[in-house]
Amino acid sequence: MVQALPLSLFAAGEPHLASDSTILRHHLDHDSWVDTSTGWLRGGDALLDALVGDLPWRQSRRLMWNKWVDEPRLTTGVRLADASPLVRAMARSLRRTYATPFASCWCNYYRDGRDSVAWHSDQIAKDRLNPLVAIVSLGGPRTFALRPKGGGAAQSFVMHSGDLLVMGGATQHHWEHAIAKCARAAPRLSVTFRHG
Repeated sequence: MVQALPLSLFAAGEPHLASDSTILRHHLDHDSWVDTSTGWLRGGDALLDALVGDLPWRQSRRLMWNKWVDEPRLTTGVRLADASPLVRAMARSLRRTYATPFASCWCNYYRDGRDSVAWHSDQIAKDRLNPLVAIVSLGGPRTFALRPKGGGAAQSFVMHSGDLLVMGGATQHHWEHAIAKCARAAPRLSVTFRHG
């Protein structure tokens, strides 16, 4: 069971952590796993609207195929000390659930189905053994796909607004993940926490 702040701390109708969400563990291999929780956050669309309006979004560029290209999404880092009370509450809840401090927060804004992210593993795996990466999805549904490095069958999870997905164990060492382009998609924002 995910520990959450009491609902009484939030005004009626405002985004808040769910008090009744459960976490399901999916084993990808002997050393890698993904936890999912449907509806971990209630009111995700309202939080998406607030973060889209409040955060300083930028479009990064990456060197791919010997040329610089714009990333097909907007991104921004968020200092937890400066984050909204709800984002800080999310980090505290994850810390209690996983007995691990989540020290950094990164947000990715997928404006429509043309925005995506290619297959990759998070850079934290270069510095940490078995890092935890927690993603809270806000807005329209998108498919979060994982595949083993070096080839193999992919697994996918459709994330809806307010859903939580946590990658743990050796997932960042042995697996890659992606959000593929699609014909149509409502705006989606991922709030990503990495342990410090």
